[in-house]
Amino acid sequence: MSPKPVYQEFCQDQAVPAFNHPWWLDAVCGPDNWGVALAEDKKGELAAALPYHIRRVKGIPFLLTPPLTPYLGLWRYRAYDSLAPADQFTFDRQVIPQLLEQLPGHWGHIQKLHHGTKNWMPLLWKGFQAQLRYHFVVPGLSDRETVRRRFNRSVKYSIKEGEKVLELEESSDLNALVSIIEHTFDRQGLYAPVTLSLLQQMDGPARKFGDVQLLLARHQDGTVHSGVYLMHTEGVTYPITAGNGKGARESGAFPWLMWQAIQAGAEQGSEAFNFCGSTMPNVAPVLNGFRALPVPYFEIYRARYRWATPFLQWLL
Repeated sequence: MSPKPVYQEFCQDQAVPAFNHPWWLDAVCGPDNWGVALAEDKKGELAAALPYHIRRVKGIPFLLTPPLTPYLGLWRYRAYDSLAPADQFTFDRQVIPQLLEQLPGHWGHIQKLHHGTKNWMPLLWKGFQAQLRYHFVVPGLSDRETVRRRFNRSVKYSIKEGEKVLELEESSDLNALVSIIEHTFDRQGLYAPVTLSLLQQMDGPARKFGDVQLLLARHQDGTVHSGVYLMHTEGVTYPITAGNGKGARESGAFPWLMWQAIQAGAEQGSEAFNFCGSTMPNVAPVLNGFRALPVPYFEIYRARYRWATPFLQWLL
């Protein structure tokens, strides 16, 4: 029996975020370009899962975190949280090697783990290295006034300026979103990692199976200044992708729209807003302006051959 139907049941039973459900992986990876390793506990109960994305570069297979996906596994059953720390350590030491043994052949493996994974030592013992990364999370969305009061002066000022000239529009116009994303990256001389075809591939299943919104900040002159695609899942709202168009800096569109997005998350019942974040020196301070808390997570990587490790590090 294919492990995917079993994994589907595991996702539903263990409250795995939508980003790691089979329907999402089918959409962003393609049905044939992902798989999952499963492990049981001593009682024969499904205890852990490690989904993976297979990407071939000139025919060479790599295991990578999928596009538009903040993290990918590893997932343990609910009982893990009630174990004593020493028993959790034993569980990881026994189960993680079982998962790794099931991975298909590959030349390199890079994967962003959920921040709930604190112990990656069994991965270290199997030759993995790790980069410490950070999500930036705004907690306590049920008290929106307190959330806004904590913003720094710059964010508060931009929100006030945005209120004068911007209108919020909930849309399905993916072309408008892609256009401002491309503008964001073109301005920096970079290639936009999000394409219209990728968003179209994801949008249909996301609206059918998930809880998503596309929000646009439209200027009073009719132009779109900022846009964000949101996913609400398991009590957290994520901006999957976002961009700024011409005039966004002058109108304060990005802070204003993020405040609208935070409120949209609260209305959907989310308790936290996860910017996903960046350690880049020009991005992290902006997110700090929203008083988002840095939450560490591990991005693990391993090359089949040691001489290829610098190449994987370059991809991180």
